[in-house]
Amino acid sequence: MGCSIVTTGPGGTNTVTGVSSAWIDSVPVIFISGQVFYNQTIKNTKKRQIGVQEINIIDLVKPITKFSKMIIDANDINYYLEKAYSICKSGRPGPVFLDIPADIQSALVEEKKIIKYKYKPKKVTFYIDEKINKICSELKKSKKPLIHLGHGVKLSNAQAIIKKFFRKYKIPFVVTWNADDIMPSNHNMYCGRPGAFGERGSNFIVQNCDFYLSIGTRLPYMVTGYNAKRFAAKAKFRAMVDIDINELKNNDFKVNLKIKSDANKFLEKLFSKIKKYDASKNWHNYCLEVRKKYPILTQEMINEKKYVNSYYFVKTLSQLTKKNDTIITDMGFSFTTSHQALDVKENQNFYTNSGHAPMGWGLPAAIGAYYASKKIHSNLICLTGDGGLQMNIQEFATIMHNKIPLKVFIFNNGGYLTIKQTQVLGFNNRIMGADKSSGLSFPDYSEIAKAHKISYKKIKNHKNLKNQIQSILKDKKPFICELMMNPNEEQIPKAINRRDSSGKSVPTDFEDMYPFLPKDELKSNNLE
Repeated sequence: MGCSIVTTGPGGTNTVTGVSSAWIDSVPVIFISGQVFYNQTIKNTKKRQIGVQEINIIDLVKPITKFSKMIIDANDINYYLEKAYSICKSGRPGPVFLDIPADIQSALVEEKKIIKYKYKPKKVTFYIDEKINKICSELKKSKKPLIHLGHGVKLSNAQAIIKKFFRKYKIPFVVTWNADDIMPSNHNMYCGRPGAFGERGSNFIVQNCDFYLSIGTRLPYMVTGYNAKRFAAKAKFRAMVDIDINELKNNDFKVNLKIKSDANKFLEKLFSKIKKYDASKNWHNYCLEVRKKYPILTQEMINEKKYVNSYYFVKTLSQLTKKNDTIITDMGFSFTTSHQALDVKENQNFYTNSGHAPMGWGLPAAIGAYYASKKIHSNLICLTGDGGLQMNIQEFATIMHNKIPLKVFIFNNGGYLTIKQTQVLGFNNRIMGADKSSGLSFPDYSEIAKAHKISYKKIKNHKNLKNQIQSILKDKKPFICELMMNPNEEQIPKAINRRDSSGKSVPTDFEDMYPFLPKDELKSNNLE
């Protein structure tokens, strides 16, 4: 669980992006903000401000927290700290926010008086036996089953049962981006990461399964594509397991069975009830072959001469990382490329912010990951874009001061390439504020590194790429590596809308990804 302590006014409002990121990705964090003296707060006066730098932070964060409260009685502090802590971690985890006025902070209290306040969390029981029996019954009829693992599996600490489950039952599985490191990418049942920015082969697998079970994923559009009604199109049976009843009310994706449950408890019961089951060999072969047919890394990417191709870099980095390494991504290309191309090893940690996806998340998140683990004999790696880095570039001072051995790889593609490509596709090449020609420039990163006393290297192309990365990873000190990438490199494959004859934007089917395949090839990959 995380904790953030900030001052009043802009200190509180500076947390809002962090609060919303934790809210969407179900990350347990306690936020504590200072506040002016209680008698200087606006209360119900409808004034905009009374105290110096005052802001009504509680009403701002209330929609994006599980619990938020201004403490107005010093004797309540223990009760509300315990309540916030419990709510933060229970059920579907998420952020909580306490606002503490200055006079409450400095108040004298009798310890015996406040200790008697105890918050008792509600006990939750999941009644899922009958629904699990239904899933077992439908699974036994299936020849092409698929299980989709989401972030909820990690949050419920189900790693042990997951390993046991797929060791016993030969059922193909796929993962969402926030669950990338739940299992190693070389597991024999692993079938990749489907989605709007996923693997083409994995998307074909989803569309051709006859039994689909999602566990711990809310199935947002980033996972289902923009035509969610056609997700898992050939599945005769679809089931969704989520601890949040509101997520089970998903009306875009049609589900036969909805189960409100903790992922760990569900998997334990499912494991014991199945008894015996293996998917057909033909289905296994299909899953293997369709992923081999459409690899993320293409020969054209490998043959790039002038620049460092982002997909080739990530695949090369994958070869050099070790068990127990920690990899953190920022947004843009460093986000999508990494999740499409990185091969995760056993016991690696792979962190990202997939729901809110704010530019600038990567660098401070990597610092947080360092203090959370402090694995002395493993690598700490941050993959960030040149644009996202600007949002929190001041954190290089934190790295410098604390001598954090972070390896920062900067994807320098000349600006906001993801935004630029959206403008190219959607606005007929009219580009604004996305690269140097349209009003955007960045500093010299060698000078930034020098100012912070951090080692620096620029890599311009694929020549000796593997050896150069290896030497950086072996360095025990902080390191900045700038990767010069094609300012027009395409983010592929991905889901984009087609335009019909009238110019209307129409969402494509999940398997119909850009660059678009010929219709006969698209059809040939679908099983009857």
